Amino acid sequence: MGRLVAIYRHFSDKRYSTIAGTLVYFLLMSITPALFWLALMVGKINLSDLSSLAFFEAIEQLLSYLNEAAQNAASGAGLVLIATSLYSSANFFYHLRRSGEIIYDCDRKRGGLRLRLASVGLVLATLAALTVLTTVAVAGSGLLSRFLPGILADAVRICFSVVIAFVIAEFLNIFACPHKLGFSGALCGSLLTTALWLLFGAGFTLYLQFSDPSKLYGAVATVIIFLLWSYLMMSGLVAGMIYNAMYFPDAQFVRAGMIKRT
Repeated sequence: MGRLVAIYRHFSDKRYSTIAGTLVYFLLMSITPALFWLALMVGKINLSDLSSLAFFEAIEQLLSYLNEAAQNAASGAGLVLIATSLYSSANFFYHLRRSGEIIYDCDRKRGGLRLRLASVGLVLATLAALTVLTTVAVAGSGLLSRFLPGILADAVRICFSVVIAFVIAEFLNIFACPHKLGFSGALCGSLLTTALWLLFGAGFTLYLQFSDPSKLYGAVATVIIFLLWSYLMMSGLVAGMIYNAMYFPDAQFVRAGMIKRT
């Protein structure tokens, strides 16, 4: 509990909440170019299955609009658009590493061009992995519905989603660290990130079930909901990064004597 309190204090005192907001901005700036490249790689993308989830049902209109715009652009894309969209889609990964350099108080910053190229490569790898994962998830969901009772099938889907969330959290925590941070080094922070994502996701789902944001935000309710949810998810990621930094041997917290290592 003491560690969690320390993380919260650093999150607020060091203004790391600003980093979470910055990551939301660059995530939003990267989504449409990423969907554009996904359309180039796999063709038409069907997002209708997302409506079965409470949160995605709330932002389905926004995602469908972005997806349609990306597919229309992909149908008549030129070389300039392809190149610039790939560059833009890497913004999130690029600024995630820059944010990690701030949290870990890293003096040796990675070169901008090298980091940008690595971010572009990660975007392509992520899109390929997303394509495979989506195919496996759709096929697996059909098999579960066919051979398992409804409750058991839902339990397997939930477990699968939790595992995927943890894998994503582990990957993002490792990439964000400017030092060599292996699986074990990022494990605790990734578990914290995953737990916060599940907590925030459950709370946000309840919020949407018992409220009508459109009455407050009007026509832009979908966008506001997406931004709020994204900020919660990025806050959970930043909290995990702070946890890893607090117990990393060369972290700022250790050098300042705030954490005693044995």
